Amino acid sequence: MKLVLLAAGKSSRIYKKIKLNKCLIKVKKKTMIERIIENSIKSSINEIITVTGFKPENIKKTLIKKKFVKFVHNNKFESTDMVYSAMLGIKNINSDVLISYTDIIYDASLFKLIKRNKLKKITIPYIKNWKNVWKLRKKNIFDDAETFKKNKKGYLTEIGNKINKRNSQNVEGQFMGIIYIPKEELPKVLKIYFNKRKYKFQFTQFLNYLISEKFFIKCIEYKKYWYKINDFENLNNLKKKKNFFN
Repeated sequence: MKLVLLAAGKSSRIYKKIKLNKCLIKVKKKTMIERIIENSIKSSINEIITVTGFKPENIKKTLIKKKFVKFVHNNKFESTDMVYSAMLGIKNINSDVLISYTDIIYDASLFKLIKRNKLKKITIPYIKNWKNVWKLRKKNIFDDAETFKKNKKGYLTEIGNKINKRNSQNVEGQFMGIIYIPKEELPKVLKIYFNKRKYKFQFTQFLNYLISEKFFIKCIEYKKYWYKINDFENLNNLKKKKNFFN
């Protein structure tokens, strides 16, 4: 299995404060992207592709000693979104692949969870205790979170729509920014994306689109720590949480 890391965006909401690529934010003296890479290598995933865009030299300099890391550049990063970066990353892969955002923090056990399940379908891990995370991030769930529903067999039925007071009680989790695609599904996913030619998909919108095209997307619960940094307030709130990694 290969790992594709999405690190192309400028992250305008936080860049003015930090003046560097968001994936290079250090949490406990380690950048977020290095933490993901080191955790993946511990789980014997040592073929890693990082998709760059904005200021790629900063990321390459940070990862220069990571011999397992290769780079793909999204030269359309200003006019495309993360899904396009992901498609560039998986375009020439002929094996199972795990795609991950790089502005998130999660435990190494996530990789073992994916590998242990021997998955044959597109799969997304999700967090069930998402309201606690949003409280720590100090984000309003009606502004920032999205719908997430699955059926009794654990397959995704809806994701990425706006949460309101009527549907908030039916939200079963939140998307983590991580997608597993088995080798057999890769050509189908690439074909359906590039045929659509809509290069401003949010990832949850794309997952919803795949569902509408009769793809089966399996959901598996992840129970360890997870955090997403969108802005400077998110970063400060995480730094105040001393026992977050326990």
